[in-house]
Amino acid sequence: MNSNKTLSKKNLARKDRIKKVACELFLARGFQEVSLSDIIKISGGSYSNIYDCFQSKEGLFFEILNDVCKKHFKLVASQIHISEDKELKENLISFARVFIKIYNTASMVSLGRIIFSQVYNINYLQNWMQDNQKFFAHNLLADLFSKQKDQFIKDNAAKLAITFCNMLKEPYFTLNVLVDSQLMSKKEQEEHIKFIVDLFLNGISNKACRIPNQV
Repeated sequence: MNSNKTLSKKNLARKDRIKKVACELFLARGFQEVSLSDIIKISGGSYSNIYDCFQSKEGLFFEILNDVCKKHFKLVASQIHISEDKELKENLISFARVFIKIYNTASMVSLGRIIFSQVYNINYLQNWMQDNQKFFAHNLLADLFSKQKDQFIKDNAAKLAITFCNMLKEPYFTLNVLVDSQLMSKKEQEEHIKFIVDLFLNGISNKACRIPNQV
């Protein structure tokens, strides 16, 4: 998506400045309402700087998205307190609190709207997902699930991790993005986390009980 050539410190600083300004403008106005000239007026530089580094406005946005994805992964990894010595429920609650705190923000809702607006850019979306798979937060849960004693959880670690994250986000995040519904209060977040964790664990328990023991 972006040029692979080595940039000087000056050009790297300019590139970071362009991304910072573009991100602020995209979140404030929306992707479609921001032009490259708007970004250049504030960040400095030129059209050639943007095309050399990002190829296009879409390329610029998806590189910003790369940075956001990595930042959130580091944030979740640093703030959750997952331990194999704890009960699974306690680990899930710890993860859920950090995960929902990230998604239940105005900036993430704005970012979600931009992503929805880019669904026609199939190549950009596919490349972005492939490049950033390892930075998706569900990987932290998948690693935890893969170490559980329960065979069903171990065998389905990745699927269960993705499912749990989707359960935490919805329906609130999509409603926030599409119809600008109100963000959850702290109390609502805790109630949602309790409901989803209990629902998830009950589902796993029921599924595991129905699987016959392997001889």
